Amino acid sequence: MAITMGLAEAKTNFSKVTAEVNRTGRPVTVLKNNRPWVVIAPATGEAAKTDPVDMAVDFMDEYADVFEELAK
Repeated sequence: MAITMGLAEAKTNFSKVTAEVNRTGRPVTVLKNNRPWVVIAPATGEAAKTDPVDMAVDFMDEYADVFEELAK
């Protein structure tokens, strides 16, 4: 059975939603304006093997300019 929810609900309950996806392995489709927008799914393959610290550092590096703007 597919799980869907609206964007506002997913945003409000993001931690709970991701914990449930991780626990059950079942993806959740997030709807925006009643249309599928994104899918939250458990990490698999190479993404699941990536060290979380390495992933965070890569993310910070990739968006350094955004963080600099936000810090102003």
